[in-house]
Amino acid sequence: MPEDATSSRSPTAAERLTAFHEAGHAVMAELCGRQVTEVEIVGDREHSGMVHSLAFPPDPADGAAPEAEVEELNRHLKIILAGMVAEAMVSGREGWDETSEDLDLAVRFAMRLVDDCEDVLPLLSDIRIDVERDLRRSWQAVETLAGELLRRKVLTGSEVRKLLATLPT
Repeated sequence: MPEDATSSRSPTAAERLTAFHEAGHAVMAELCGRQVTEVEIVGDREHSGMVHSLAFPPDPADGAAPEAEVEELNRHLKIILAGMVAEAMVSGREGWDETSEDLDLAVRFAMRLVDDCEDVLPLLSDIRIDVERDLRRSWQAVETLAGELLRRKVLTGSEVRKLLATLPT
């Protein structure tokens, strides 16, 4: 899509939520040290938007400590949950969207960190609190990115970083 692509109509409520959802993922990815390569809210039949990022998890062959893998899983869970959290912060909804693919993915990752499936939701709730705190601190970045996504639909990673670099920390 061309860089100056704009629409004369106002975004729908669903488009706005999608923009904040994807902006939440992207901002959290950057906060967690992942390099975002693209964010889009164009969507397809299966997804309303996507964030692509590069991740370099610790290589066990390099003698990485098990704690490094746990930290990497925690960062990944924060990024996964950030979309739902940002969306909830905008919409005012409480609780989990149990039909969410993000929640399903988060549960699968969380199962790698706990011994008992009953410990999954408490773990995710604790991580959600951390994510909400981090997103509140970076809310201007989330709003700016969501607004630009609504205007342009697709942003490259360098465009995301350029936008975020102009914001006060």
